[in-house]
Amino acid sequence: MVPSYPRARDRRVTPAARTTVLTLAATLAVTLTGCQGAALSDDDGPAAAGGPVRIGVVVPLTGPVSQVGTALRNGLELAVKKVNAEGGVHGRPVEYVVVDDAGDPANSTQLARRLVRQDKVTMLFGTITGDTAEAVGRVADEAHVPFGTAILGDTEHCFAYQWGFGESTRQMLTPTVPGLVAKYGKKVALVGSDYNYPRFYAGVAKELVKKAGGTVVAEEYSPLGQTDWQPVIGRLKSAAPDSVLSMVVGADAVTFSKQAQQFGLLTPELGYEGAPLDADFQPALGALVAGRTHTVRWSDQVDDAESRAFAKDYRDAHQWKAPIPEVAGNAYFGVKFFLAAAEKAGSGDPQAVNKAIGGLTLDSPLGKGTRFEPSNHVFQADMREVTIGRDGAYTVTRTHPMVADTTPKKGCA
Repeated sequence: MVPSYPRARDRRVTPAARTTVLTLAATLAVTLTGCQGAALSDDDGPAAAGGPVRIGVVVPLTGPVSQVGTALRNGLELAVKKVNAEGGVHGRPVEYVVVDDAGDPANSTQLARRLVRQDKVTMLFGTITGDTAEAVGRVADEAHVPFGTAILGDTEHCFAYQWGFGESTRQMLTPTVPGLVAKYGKKVALVGSDYNYPRFYAGVAKELVKKAGGTVVAEEYSPLGQTDWQPVIGRLKSAAPDSVLSMVVGADAVTFSKQAQQFGLLTPELGYEGAPLDADFQPALGALVAGRTHTVRWSDQVDDAESRAFAKDYRDAHQWKAPIPEVAGNAYFGVKFFLAAAEKAGSGDPQAVNKAIGGLTLDSPLGKGTRFEPSNHVFQADMREVTIGRDGAYTVTRTHPMVADTTPKKGCA
């Protein structure tokens, strides 16, 4: 059965700032005819070596994680604007095409194929949830087109053409778990949205909790879109944890956190870390997260000239007063890294760009000598501990320089 698809906001930006809105269903009808699930043919291949550098952006602009998807798109747009203002890539302007996958991996697959076949993109970027990232990663490998993500965490599988600019699971949890166990106690509970990445996150967390001398006393998952968390909260509360590690994502992160406080699980004495503490959710959670610490790759309070300039541009462009979501910063600096690799490659050929990505070392606000680990395609960069203020500021209180994650994965080569 062919899945139904939402309408997409599809936008190609050129130096003339051209904007086009298309109906996704009509476009996919052409894309899917006679080739659903088929491998790419030579005629359907990616961008030519001498063409423009074009980014295909697969992102949820509707659905339960649309807020985070919009932040990713906003960061990417500012990166492209900055690179074009500085002369583009190997003398050519950068273009991008944005499509809305609504957070559905079936949509992500078909849209990624369309971007490669029809729009002839040089690279792919985006998605939010781990299952959509894996879906696009498979298309990227099939098409030999590099694909970058900006989300926190990493996929369980490695693809030769996929690169993650968000903090990996181990990079997040390596400095976090020992601190939680030491400060709050040894009993840790895990809760997450029910898809592949939160379960992968839990697997790493259990390993690090044990290493820190702690014990996992509960583990719960619920599907995206959950509105009644009381049964889950009741089971977590009955386990009497000292800390809760949460990978409940999207709008569910707010619902879960508020109900956890309402039903007596989330108290000031309980350690609380994970996705709900991301800057995306601070305006909705406010005092509930104030005073807590959180491990991130980037914060809009990073004291660096380039970071401050990006934060100002973001606030000016979107009349933004709340904390800038981490995913926006990861997307901004990630796209700049991708485009620096395209500059190094000297062409818009996707395979040449992919090779350059794997060999590039770049200084940025994310750290000195940032690069990708070849054995797992994890971005090696600094991590920060931030304290969330009552004013919403994510103030950097500690920097962990170049937190390494060299855990090997199959499929990277």
